[in-house]
Amino acid sequence: MFNAEIEMTLECAVKVRKHLVRILESRSDVGLESQLQYVNRLIMEADSMQDKSLAVA
Repeated sequence: MFNAEIEMTLECAVKVRKHLVRILESRSDVGLESQLQYVNRLIMEADSMQDKSLAVA
């Protein structure tokens, strides 16, 4: 179950990142850039958690 939650988090975060990048290609927005940084950190953390859970399994 935990792995499914991590996978769902990754999928959602990647979709959000794609939308933020698309928006930021056409305009500069400091708030959106900070959101993109947050989403990137979330993706890295979820990916790391997924790697750790796979290593344990």
